Amino acid sequence: MGMIANYQQITDQELKEFASHAKSFEDVEDLQDDDDLDLCDLDKMWDALHFLLTGKSASVPIENDPISEAIVGQFLISDEDADEFISGIWSARVKEIAQALRNLDFETYLQKFDMDDFSKNDIYPDIWDYEEETEEIKEDLESCFEHLKAFYGRMAERNSAVLVSIY
Repeated sequence: MGMIANYQQITDQELKEFASHAKSFEDVEDLQDDDDLDLCDLDKMWDALHFLLTGKSASVPIENDPISEAIVGQFLISDEDADEFISGIWSARVKEIAQALRNLDFETYLQKFDMDDFSKNDIYPDIWDYEEETEEIKEDLESCFEHLKAFYGRMAERNSAVLVSIY
């Protein structure tokens, strides 16, 4: 089992309360009990998508960059040394992220896709030696991007904040 990324709808007020007391993934799971909750699951491709779009691993978030924040969040909630990563994004920033994702030409990034770059930079997941799967990996990255873009679009329309969990 590897580390997967989930993005979930939350209000600014809920996010504020959550950030003030919650620090573990169990707290995130408690919020996910709602069947009507809007979720986006990038599975294990979160670091790869971050690297494709920013040129950096998600382990090195880019401050004040809406594309980086779309994947790793705006501010850290979990402890830095925790096994899981929990962050949040305020609703005002969600709107900026949604716009940045809409304006991004994903095909341009896919044209520059090079498995060796991902391998040399130790990008998660460790699948970069499977050259025969290059097209499938590119399709997976594109699917993840489209899901993420659609999710942030819905969150912006609803004036929602976002809770990011990578565990």
